Amino acid sequence: MKASKLILLMLAGAAAGAVAGLLFAPDEGAETRRKIANKAKKIKDDFADKATEFKEKAMDIKDNIEGAVHDVKKRFSHS
Repeated sequence: MKASKLILLMLAGAAAGAVAGLLFAPDEGAETRRKIANKAKKIKDDFADKATEFKEKAMDIKDNIEGAVHDVKKRFSHS
């Protein structure tokens, strides 16, 4: 399974668990909706942070591969 799918599944599971916990909590409707909204915002922010980290790591890997390919091309062009 790709790392991006795994992260997405983990975040979806966390969101479902948080919502279920809030829905079964003995709070008033307005308080429950506020808690759900806060949890949803936190999950969205966490997902955005993870997506940024994933993108940065992918760009680093891409840069490393491009550098290695450039080195190999340079080495073979001087032979």
